[in-house]
This record gives sequence, C-alpha cells and structure tokens, in this order.
Amino acid sequence: MFKFEKEQTVLDFNGTKIGGQPGEYPRVLGASIFYNKHETVIDDEKGIIDKDRAEALWNRCLELSDQSGIQHFCQIISETPEAFESYFQWFDSVDNKTAFLMDSSNPGALAHACEYVTEVGLADRAIYNSINGSIGPENIEALKNSDVDAAIVLAFNPGDPSVRGREQVLTSGGVAGQEKSMLAIAEECGITRPILDTAATPLGLGSGGSFREILACKAIHGLPTGGAYHNMTVSWPWLKRWRGSKKNPSLLLQQYEGKDLLAEQMGHHHSGGLEGLKQAAWTAPDIGCNIMAATLGADLIMYGPIENCEAATTAIAFTDIVLAEAAKEFGLEPQVDTHPLFHLV
Repeated sequence: MFKFEKEQTVLDFNGTKIGGQPGEYPRVLGASIFYNKHETVIDDEKGIIDKDRAEALWNRCLELSDQSGIQHFCQIISETPEAFESYFQWFDSVDNKTAFLMDSSNPGALAHACEYVTEVGLADRAIYNSINGSIGPENIEALKNSDVDAAIVLAFNPGDPSVRGREQVLTSGGVAGQEKSMLAIAEECGITRPILDTAATPLGLGSGGSFREILACKAIHGLPTGGAYHNMTVSWPWLKRWRGSKKNPSLLLQQYEGKDLLAEQMGHHHSGGLEGLKQAAWTAPDIGCNIMAATLGADLIMYGPIENCEAATTAIAFTDIVLAEAAKEFGLEPQVDTHPLFHLV
C-alpha cells in the first residue's frame, strides 16, 4: 500500500466526501439507473418509469450505505431532454440530498440537463458526465451558462491508451479532437469540483493504462479519480461466451448439460447449477476489476447496473477496510466516523 506525496483534494457533495489518501475516506460508488432496456423504464422517450420499483432499488443502495459506510452517487442515464426532466423530478422526490451524475450519449439531452437542473435548483447536486474529447460548443456553452460546478473529466485518448497519452488529453490539448485539454475546458466551464475518469478501455486495447492512470491522476493532480471499470468485463468477448441466453445457451456451458456430477458439485439441480456457474464466471472479474481499481487508489467506482449494489458494496467495503489498516503505517487515519473499518470489523 502507499501514500501519495502530492496533497490530495477532497470534494464535498452534501456531506459525501470523495478523494484524499487511500484509507482516509471510503470509496464512493456510482449506481446506473434507467440505462438501456432497464426494467424500471416504461417509456424511455418520455421518462415514464415504474416509480415503486425504482425507489426500492435506490433505497437498497441507501440501506447498504448506512450499513457499510460506503456512499453512493446515482448515475442517471437518459437519451432525451424530456426523460431527463422526469428522472430528476423522481430522484429529488425520493432523495433530496444525494449527488447524481447526468449521463447521456446525446449531447443535446446533456445540454438541456444542465439548463434544467439550474432552473429547478438542483445544480449543486448534479455531476456532468462527461467532459471528453467529443464535447462540442453547445455543451461547453450549456455548462458555462449553468450553475453546475461538478463534472467527470475523461482521460480517454483514442490514439494513445498509455498513461502518457491519457495525460496529454487531460493537460496538453491538441488531442482527442480538442484544441484545449480536458482540464482547461473544465476550468473554462466553471467546474470547481472535477473528478478524473481514467477511461476504462477493453482488454487488449489499453486496459492496463486505465489502471495505471489512477496512480498518475492521484500523483500528478491530487484530484479525486475513478472510472467505470466494469466496462472492461462487458467488452470482453471471451467472457460473453459464458453468458449466453435461454434461447442460445453458452457454448462453454452446453457441454455440462445433463451431467449429474456438476449438479451435485454445485449443490443444485441441473438448471440451478448451470446458472450458478454462469453467474460466477461473469461476477468474478466484474467485482475483481473494481477491487483492483480501489486498491490502486480510485475514489469513485461506477459499477454499472444498480442491481449490482450488493456485490459492489461488499467488495469495496472489504477493500476500504484493508486500505485503512495499511494506511496506519503511514500515519493516516480514517477521516469520517462512518468508515467501514469502525463498524464492519
């Protein structure tokens, strides 16, 4: 374990602290909701949702945060301005404190989100996701003219996935389609609470740089850092073979069909054993990549679908306890009394 020489910035989001030296503050988790084909969404154009189901999912995140000390941000995903408005209204009705990420692949929807949260007084809780190489003038102006002061700043360099390439995007400009660097754009937009995202890239296409960049971001900039490392598992072709579907079962699992031995070993009937094996194959690297990131100092772990809150919270609480114990040798102590070291050991 280690301590960064660079002084580490700690940001405050309505009492949720993020940043600092490893072991000082618990990691913060980002839970994605209303993503593509999410079962809570009835109409993704208008933002009509099953409110009871969505609230139950978010309440479970809050319960786990209360139990573990691992706090959550809500990552709200939308592709339309109208749906963003609906989702923000819903979230504020069930939680009037927690910060949320505004996430979309539609630049126009994100620009509208900046305007809307400013208009309704939610900008202090909103985190723009993200300032990256594809950000255009419309979104830069929308951020400038809004009250949003927090954003994810993405260290993605399509031409160079190395640490040097990622740092060029953050600090040098002239890469990733932008004349200015990502941090310069963030400053221009009035972002005073930046969170650096090391840009999780697929295995074989710079995944190692995604992890090494955590160390670089913390050591060079001293800013809160993180990413959506689960995207590495989602994009792993070999792992997808284990997932399969009811209609097209995994080729790797078909060989086990009808074998009593597997069912006995798994402690289930055939179908339960196969499903258990398939789920374990998928879950192991999905959790492992986040533990790797947290151990390297990542402050924000965007773990994907909100339904995965149980596994993510357990894994990161474990990691935070280990980090806090190790940090004592450097003279560091947990800075909040809700740290999992104090009530999960």
